[in-house]
Amino acid sequence: MLAKQSLCCPLMGMAQRLLGHQPTSQEETRWRVLQAATEVFAEVGYHAATTREICRRAEVNLASIHYHFGDKAELYREVFRLPFLNECNSFATLDVAQTTLQDALASFYHWLFPVDAEEDPMLQLFLRLHSREEAEPSGVLGDALIKSFQPNHQQMQAFLCREFNLKKPDMEVDRLTFCLAGLATIYFHGGRSAVEEFAPQLVKGKKARETMVNRLVAYATALIEAERVRRAAKK
Repeated sequence: MLAKQSLCCPLMGMAQRLLGHQPTSQEETRWRVLQAATEVFAEVGYHAATTREICRRAEVNLASIHYHFGDKAELYREVFRLPFLNECNSFATLDVAQTTLQDALASFYHWLFPVDAEEDPMLQLFLRLHSREEAEPSGVLGDALIKSFQPNHQQMQAFLCREFNLKKPDMEVDRLTFCLAGLATIYFHGGRSAVEEFAPQLVKGKKARETMVNRLVAYATALIEAERVRRAAKK
């Protein structure tokens, strides 16, 4: 019964799209474990989560985690990589030569600041995971998130190099790339609790989130134009 239900869960749908075919029995087991692990880690955190409870929810035997992931730590890292998969991350796959700057920025901020998080149960879990990791660091992620974010960082640099007619990023492109990401990360990571305390209307509801993305695009565009003017004056 659970196997039939799991085919309708968000992660199983993601698996089918990424694999390009109906998951095999082993593939389905792997994604069912990921689904259960995401729920358990979001609910109780890394240290309190047990592999027994994860396997119970996934309805698989305890050996499944070792077979597919090695150990609990690697399973945790894999759960954190899920939002960075290409299926979830349209920005990283944009055609730099064909995509307008406005569309690229919108894609970037929709990914960093998902406007449909309240309607997507998996996005809600990912947000809870990040908040819990910020409040209670597991100590096992290491540079996993940095490596996962790298394609988006490089993609943003590629768009900026295009805008400034550069063959490769210089120090100012590096500086601006981090500034553009920083505009949104306060709403998604460590500063989220402050936003919800001081101005919750900014992040509550789909309309508010869509407005925020539009504003972030406008702010980012202004920063990029300011850098364009600075470079022109320097020449």
